[in-house]
Amino acid sequence: MASCTTVPLASPVRHQLLLLYAAEAANAISAILLVVGLSFYTSHRFNWGARENFSVAAFQGVFYMLGALLAKGISQRWGRERSLLWLYSGMAAFAIAVSVSASMTWAVTTALLVVMETGLVAASWPMLESLVSAAGEPSRLSKRLGLYNVIWSAVGAIAVAASGAVIQHAPAWAFFEIIAAGHLLAGALIFYRTRVVNPQYDRGDPAQSQARPEHKKPSATRPLLDGTMVRRHHLALWLSRVALPSTYVVVYSVAPALPSLHAIKQLTPTIATVVGSTWLIARAAAFAVTGSTTFWHKRPGLMFLASVTMLFAFIGTIVPGALTKMDLLHALSAMVIAQIVLGFSIGTIYAASLYFGMAVSAGSTRHGGYHEALIGLGQILGPLLGATMQWIYPGTLWPAVTAISGVVLISVAVEAIVGLYAAGGTGSLSEY
Repeated sequence: MASCTTVPLASPVRHQLLLLYAAEAANAISAILLVVGLSFYTSHRFNWGARENFSVAAFQGVFYMLGALLAKGISQRWGRERSLLWLYSGMAAFAIAVSVSASMTWAVTTALLVVMETGLVAASWPMLESLVSAAGEPSRLSKRLGLYNVIWSAVGAIAVAASGAVIQHAPAWAFFEIIAAGHLLAGALIFYRTRVVNPQYDRGDPAQSQARPEHKKPSATRPLLDGTMVRRHHLALWLSRVALPSTYVVVYSVAPALPSLHAIKQLTPTIATVVGSTWLIARAAAFAVTGSTTFWHKRPGLMFLASVTMLFAFIGTIVPGALTKMDLLHALSAMVIAQIVLGFSIGTIYAASLYFGMAVSAGSTRHGGYHEALIGLGQILGPLLGATMQWIYPGTLWPAVTAISGVVLISVAVEAIVGLYAAGGTGSLSEY
């Protein structure tokens, strides 16, 4: 094949990774606008409140979880890269259809199409995570996943912050056409990587193949760990996986609630999305820290600490914004500070779940699917509680905030039990 001669036989793994990271960035723009920026759009265009936004988010969670769980089977049957090409084509088609529906102000149809598109988005993430995890030496897995996390979170934060200007000033279809463009660009990058850069790449699951040059020894599927580190890795994985659903209970409760808060409603969409993306920026900063350090690999107890601070930061984000008698400047300042803490807490838990899952499984799509499915579980529970409380107690967010905080508190309690059990009932996680 002529295309093979354009790339040296020892095609740098770095080149492969750059294309994956670029596809991930494009995917992140579309995905995060679809699940986080959407509530700002529907609040402005359709005059929706928290009840409607919570309801749509809950259905998105159901489809997100289904898509994530199906990712492994899809990738095993058709290969990760071929599957991604079809997924991106389907996502782009949905996004274009949504843009037409939104321009016609068909609110319910728009929501239904968005929900179905979310399922395809969910199936794409485990495949990308798996490809990035497998594309290099196992000893550098933490740095690869760290950069992976920084890219999608930073790009997504910028996209949400800038989306308010699009929502406020551009035609109704523009928001979803940006999403469609992101899907198409991601698909084009995967196509280029597969057909031009490395057309002979094995597209199976990394349980059977690692994305490494052929002269590499296939035996080194993961770093060698001593017994203590293995136990710490497994404990950290348990703690982070217990915490991850509650993390996304919070994420997908904050996203639908923010546009309905008294403080945010006093802002234009352009400013509102900037304020409402503070936690996204802080999450990206947390990923930069966890991706460039390894001290947290040996300290599973940080997962518990992150969960506790996340709970308080969630309350600190919602309460000032909901208080009608609080001065706007003070309310926004308190919300920004709480969002910074929230973003760092969420980022720490997410990074731990992804890293320890991939480290233990040698980067398989299956564990990437578990990771994304747990996200979907949180995306169902948080908005479902919020929507239910909104239907029972319309016009007030306090019952929803209380119920959501209760779920997170249960998660914190389960983490404490798991940690105490692992520590032999000593009440201390210091040795882990």
